[in-house]
Amino acid sequence: MTYIYVTFKTTNDALNYEEILKNTLPFWLVPVPRELTHNCGIAARYKDIDQTEVENLIKQYDVNYDMIHKITK
Repeated sequence: MTYIYVTFKTTNDALNYEEILKNTLPFWLVPVPRELTHNCGIAARYKDIDQTEVENLIKQYDVNYDMIHKITK
């Protein structure tokens, strides 16, 4: 299973991301796995989706984020 995590510098950025993108591709706000970052403790997690789709969505809606991480479990 592949997960895409979008991390944020602030909690406010994470909440804005959720509000702006809630009606697009399905995602969940989850605690950030500690191996990814020590910034804001919230990440948007996408399941079984191509990273390029997430990147395009972020560009289209011009939302603030820190990094995009791909994890396969």
